[in-house]
Amino acid sequence: MPSRRTRQASPAAHPGPSAAGALGAVPGPGASRRALVRGSLAGAAAVVAGAQSSAVAHGTLRRGAGTGLRWFGVNSWELSFDGRTVLIDPWLTRFSTRGPDGRFDPATPLSVDRATIGRNLGAADLVLVTHGHYDHMGDVPHVMERFPGARVVATQTHAHLLTAMGAPADRIIWAHGGEYLDLDGFTVQVLPSLHSLSTGYRYFAPGTLTAPPRRVHTVADLVEGGTLAYLVTTGSGLRVLNIGTANLIERELRGLRPDVAIVAVPAGRHTHRYLERLLDALGAPPLVVPTHHDAMDTPLDRPVRADADALRSFRDTVHRVNPRATVVEPRYLEAVTL
Repeated sequence: MPSRRTRQASPAAHPGPSAAGALGAVPGPGASRRALVRGSLAGAAAVVAGAQSSAVAHGTLRRGAGTGLRWFGVNSWELSFDGRTVLIDPWLTRFSTRGPDGRFDPATPLSVDRATIGRNLGAADLVLVTHGHYDHMGDVPHVMERFPGARVVATQTHAHLLTAMGAPADRIIWAHGGEYLDLDGFTVQVLPSLHSLSTGYRYFAPGTLTAPPRRVHTVADLVEGGTLAYLVTTGSGLRVLNIGTANLIERELRGLRPDVAIVAVPAGRHTHRYLERLLDALGAPPLVVPTHHDAMDTPLDRPVRADADALRSFRDTVHRVNPRATVVEPRYLEAVTL
């Protein structure tokens, strides 16, 4: 969806090489997975503390055999583990939605940058769609075409939109939120959620569908269609949560206790204490990763990051709620290994 981040972001240098942190912590007998993660992340923060502020890291954190995270901007993520690849909201095309006057144009035609997708995506077993907007779902039909074995988890509306865009209906898992999917070696909990609010306490491109539309050609044709969040638990027990919009349903998050929380950076103050409530409901996750905080209509080879104030506020809020948390700010295309 369009946001103030798109208009406020200022040009920045293309991200350089990441700092790497080596973790040497080894769990003793009976040590819990969560305790290991907390200890490992504390070690990672110490590695980068000399170069950056405390508990703020960039680049690669290493833990055991490893689960890989890679960011393509917006809320587009690649999660790899045990030879599997899960994509979340894969949108790498990042076309401009500005009209001649420089403002957002809802009539912008949809397009797919096949070359960029081909260069950057090497595998996909499962695609998780948080909602139907173009910057979350626009590339999904091509991703399904490129990886014929990949299935997609989405709402009924998303399924109808994808079908109208040419995606095979038999590879779409319809979800309402509340499903707990056993996917042969890992699990996905599908969580009901809410989209962030924009100016005037409104939702961008709202709507639901009970049948495929006749045409899907513009960004406005891709309606929200409900919003989901996801908790992926790997075979080793690592729990990775993704909340791709700056809103939440607290009761759906309580007790989840993820090891890694990938959460959207708020663009305004329309939702009361969004980030504080989210972190409290999750039980103070040890590793927090901001998402959906960049200028989403800039090309992936020349991306523009969010303004520094938005990320500074995000970090300050996380550390106020949980001073022991590590905030990892992702860099485009660079792997974060847990």
